[in-house]
Amino acid sequence: MARQITNHRHWFFCVGALALWLAQGWPVLEALANGGKIRGVPVPDLWLVPFLIFGATVLAAMTLRLRASFQWALLSIELAAVLAMAAIVQWAGMSAFLAIIAWQAALVTSPGKAIGWAVFQTLALIGALALTANPDLCWVITKSFALQLLLVFTAQAVQREAESARALAETNRQLRAAQAIIANTVRDAERLRISRELHDAWGHELTALGLQLEIASHVVEPGRGNDHVVQAKGLARSLLAKVRDVVSTLRDTEHSDLRDALDALAHSVPSPAVHVEMASGVQVGPEQAHALIRCAQEAVTNAVRHSSAANLWLQVTADRDGVRLVAHNDGTARRAAAAPGNGLVGMRERIETLGGRLAVRMEAGIGFTVDAWLPSSTPRTA
Repeated sequence: MARQITNHRHWFFCVGALALWLAQGWPVLEALANGGKIRGVPVPDLWLVPFLIFGATVLAAMTLRLRASFQWALLSIELAAVLAMAAIVQWAGMSAFLAIIAWQAALVTSPGKAIGWAVFQTLALIGALALTANPDLCWVITKSFALQLLLVFTAQAVQREAESARALAETNRQLRAAQAIIANTVRDAERLRISRELHDAWGHELTALGLQLEIASHVVEPGRGNDHVVQAKGLARSLLAKVRDVVSTLRDTEHSDLRDALDALAHSVPSPAVHVEMASGVQVGPEQAHALIRCAQEAVTNAVRHSSAANLWLQVTADRDGVRLVAHNDGTARRAAAAPGNGLVGMRERIETLGGRLAVRMEAGIGFTVDAWLPSSTPRTA
């Protein structure tokens, strides 16, 4: 239920469930406070214990990120609390609490299982109320069960809409990532073409010009002409230095494209929140940047599909031998997230093809971490 907690409708239901819990228990609380009776029987103080346990369990189930086994355990505790309340105060109105449980069950399982759970808890409450002389079971079977079915189908509709929204968001994220990669590839190709053109054409000609002027400065008679030759030689050296600066700048700005692509990837994901941290001075080639972007994309996919993470951190750092991308989320670690077929095999192959290493770590309570390292790009001679 942790993913639904980000949806305002889930918050609305959370408040509504607690309001229903309090409203349904209010007549009993009022009778308990004023010494009144429910169905002609005084309300014992013991009724407050399962009533408070039910409210606390509902709040925990809808606000905490828990595994499915823990969620079912909480639902069982809620049902036991309702049965205890019905056993202490044998009133058919206690069946209204089952609607809250039915909604939660529908959020964590399939429609068939949710309906089966609603049938089971209704029969269990009927058994708890059957001990009374006039249990009013017809009300429980019709109105209460119908309300449970309504909430089950509503919860399933909300689930399907949320899944569609996540699928659309993932498609949008993949499209943005592909656009960023294509844009980086085009920029890298154009930058490489310009740098080669500058180096091979202008650089060669300016170097030759400098050599010719150097020779001329030695053969020309001293005088004003020689002064112009010296100035021309200085200008040629200045132009050559500027050409080399342009080439160096074009090549050194490659790391900014990686940062732009990661930022675009982060902004394309509504949940979890993606935080990009990139150390200064990180420089990667087009192939390294492409591989790291793909790794980041797969880490985001894992966080969206296989964990209930609220945050994902993408950290890019450089060392003497290469560059490292560490992707870590704060969700619940699952073995399914690292199973072959979920993208990790392709990620590992892509990294190892470039001479890198990939490590995956999963620890309960800590989250899911992908650690990718790539060697530095091949140095280019200026």
